[in-house]
Amino acid sequence: MSGNVILIGWDCSSQGKAVERLLKTQGLACEHRSTQEVVSPMSEPAAVLLVRESGTQAPRLPVLQALHDSGNTRSVILVGDRLLPEQVVQATRMGALDVLPEPLDTDRLLSALQQARLSSLSTHVDEVIREDCPSILGSSPKMVEVFKQLGVAASNDLNVLLTGETGVGKEVSAYCIHRHSSRAGGPYMAINCTAIPEGLLEAELFGHARGAYTNAVNEGVGKIEAAEGGTLLLDEIGDMSPTFQAKLLRFLEDKHFHRLGDASARSADVRIIAATNRDLSAEVESGRFRRDLYYRLAQFPISIPPLRERPDDVRSLVRAFVAEANLRLGLKITEVSEEAEAAALDYHWPGNVRELKNLVYQAAVRARVGSITGFPFAVETETECPAGRECRSGGGLESLVQRAVAGGRVRHLLEEFEALTLRSLLEAFGGNRSRISEELGISRNTLRAKLKVHGL
Repeated sequence: MSGNVILIGWDCSSQGKAVERLLKTQGLACEHRSTQEVVSPMSEPAAVLLVRESGTQAPRLPVLQALHDSGNTRSVILVGDRLLPEQVVQATRMGALDVLPEPLDTDRLLSALQQARLSSLSTHVDEVIREDCPSILGSSPKMVEVFKQLGVAASNDLNVLLTGETGVGKEVSAYCIHRHSSRAGGPYMAINCTAIPEGLLEAELFGHARGAYTNAVNEGVGKIEAAEGGTLLLDEIGDMSPTFQAKLLRFLEDKHFHRLGDASARSADVRIIAATNRDLSAEVESGRFRRDLYYRLAQFPISIPPLRERPDDVRSLVRAFVAEANLRLGLKITEVSEEAEAAALDYHWPGNVRELKNLVYQAAVRARVGSITGFPFAVETETECPAGRECRSGGGLESLVQRAVAGGRVRHLLEEFEALTLRSLLEAFGGNRSRISEELGISRNTLRAKLKVHGL
């Protein structure tokens, strides 16, 4: 997608220039057209069309009608003052994607722009993204929306924030964005912010000078420098310390950095994609994550839904991973029994796609040939069952550890312990938060932030 925005009727007004500056900050190119040029051929694909009312009481509905007749209505955003309800209805019927009143609200405009860009994606783009992202394969409506957003992210150079539970496919999504972006010819690098001690994270990311620390006998190139012209994934960004958050923010502001132990400033042209299983907006409110850094990272946020919210995808994922296991391990699995498939559809999948792949591989290796008749599910506790589902009973803490090991989520065990403890305390004290905060020896604000982080 070209990322063009066609401005119709804005002319050279001060507000029109302000809108153009705003769009340029979002990586969008602007093209001005008069109301007489609306039916002439437009650059394809045009991301958004803006039609502005020039101060009269009636919006430019005739212009919108002309756009509709010429087949260009799919991405029109109509902006007008003193709009009557029936005019809004009429504009919507003509196919306007959104109708915004004046004075123009910047946040609403940016939100409408994102929706317009999503709507302009072709089916071909969706299919290409799906083809290239086998580990997040799916045909459910929620995943179709994710594919569309990945396509939009690939069409621009904004920083992307991928959110979702552990195992939903954030890393694969990041690589898909890179593969379909203008940076596809450049390097793709990834770093896990929790896998490296804080004292070494700066050197790992920014590089180091000779002698910067013990055993630094040579200069070292960091991930940012190594990813020049390409993409860098910062995984588990929510676990980054406040001190290092400030250092990362400085780089994002001007793309300049210093190697550890080196006073010389360097620069790098690299696109940042961040990923986290935390609710960063809640982390910002609680003071654990910098607000300014959050806005820098979340220029284009994408949320990937957990597998339990898209059970229709379980069947296709099982089959895809069976085929993958056959190919990689030399197995001859021909089918998955109806009973095994039914059990997979009924399972809660706390470890999401990663857990599903793990269990499919385990079952395939055990069967080796013929049919998979069951999956080695970890035991679920009743406290983690969603409302209305029938879950397997189990042994509390031991069960939690078993599921974490099976789902590859051991490093998040402490978070799950905290969530389980808080959930149990809410039940034990009848939801009395004052009592809970008193018993735990923490403030109510701290407790409120913890409950919000864990969705309680």
